[in-house]
Amino acid sequence: MFTRWICIVLMFVALLLGAAIGANADNEHNVICGDLAESDCQILQENRTAMDSVSSFMFSMAMTMDLAHESSLEGDFAMNLSIDGDGGISINPEAMAGILELEDQIENSPGLSLSEDEIAQLDSFLAGLSGEIRADIHLVADGETTDFALHMLMHDGVFALDADAVEELMEQPMDGMDWIGLDAKGLLPLLASDPGMSELLGLDADEELPEGASTLADVEEAATTITRLADSEVNGLAVAVFESSVEMSLLADMVIGAYEGTTALDPSEIAAMRQQLADAALNMRQYIGLSDHYTYRTELSMEMGSADVQAGGLGASEMSLSMTLDQSNFNEPVTASIPEDAFILPLAMLMQMGN
Repeated sequence: MFTRWICIVLMFVALLLGAAIGANADNEHNVICGDLAESDCQILQENRTAMDSVSSFMFSMAMTMDLAHESSLEGDFAMNLSIDGDGGISINPEAMAGILELEDQIENSPGLSLSEDEIAQLDSFLAGLSGEIRADIHLVADGETTDFALHMLMHDGVFALDADAVEELMEQPMDGMDWIGLDAKGLLPLLASDPGMSELLGLDADEELPEGASTLADVEEAATTITRLADSEVNGLAVAVFESSVEMSLLADMVIGAYEGTTALDPSEIAAMRQQLADAALNMRQYIGLSDHYTYRTELSMEMGSADVQAGGLGASEMSLSMTLDQSNFNEPVTASIPEDAFILPLAMLMQMGN
């Protein structure tokens, strides 16, 4: 049970980090400025306009995550994960237009649930991605250390991993294969059509917004405090630095509400996650070019944990996460192709194997 609980927590971390990255914008392409000076708010508005026009970029990233859990029923567990990666990503214009439209729809929606059309838009976005990612991964779990290199290619909805990485992950030989992948077109609608998976992902959520909020943008604005720090430099470029803090207690009830009344989580897991999110601290720093208003660096940090979560024997847990993402070469060509001899699983075959 603890493994499932941790996976769900990590899924929510990804969701909330994504919300933090997008928390500056509302459906009218304005930004959350709080008490910022008008000139500072203008920088954020121009940053939004500049980043909306980005269809490709190069990146490097570093992420670390620490987890610790103590439970009389499930036993103790500790994990440290670090990832250093780089690569380039592009998205075709049609998919980019669709994801910008979807962002506006979500910001103006009354909750986190997604319609069939919105799920299809997300699927089209994934299918429109092209690029290459390399990452060195270091994992220490309960004293056992694992190191492996990941190399992934993306093109036209196909995601392929080098066979050495798959062999390391699956602990199975991949003789005679160099690349193994999945044609993921249609994956999200297929997952959404499965009742159990739909509940787990919160796609059919019937959660309520906090009092005084009518849209998700209202919640983000109420939960976010933003300040401008001293100017700095990223790779020799002058940048303005903005720091955003998200009050997670305002989001906890809405997020957890998506799972109440479902079988995806039992009551003790819901209670634990509610406490974890209510006590969490989420911060983001954004480094915006003073001359062109692109986002050249994003730093995220999150602390989540409580010694008071004892319901159902889940015990006490702590998690910390930090990530730095540098971006460059905006709108310059990024090309990637899947090798002709790659072993690519059709989605239908993967689902049959799962059944």
